[in-house]
Amino acid sequence: MTLRVSLVAAARSSSRLAERFDDDRPLDQAGWHEVQLVAHTLVPLGAAELRYCSPTPRSRATGDALGFAPMAQPALRDWEMGRWRGLTLGEVT
Repeated sequence: MTLRVSLVAAARSSSRLAERFDDDRPLDQAGWHEVQLVAHTLVPLGAAELRYCSPTPRSRATGDALGFAPMAQPALRDWEMGRWRGLTLGEVT
């Protein structure tokens, strides 16, 4: 039996563009555009028996936009950055 695992990164949000630690911002306009550009090549992955995503708005929106209808799994969430959440590297050094 062959098992295939495919990983799809979430499209960008404005916090990623600003090089900030993730703060659960949704996809920005460019993020939606990224999803639209790759959707035709990734749609076949939606036929997978199991589809999971991080519970972040960015990850859920990416999966939904691709038609995956993924199930959010807390174990796939990024690290909790605590008081660094939403800050730039320069702001925490």
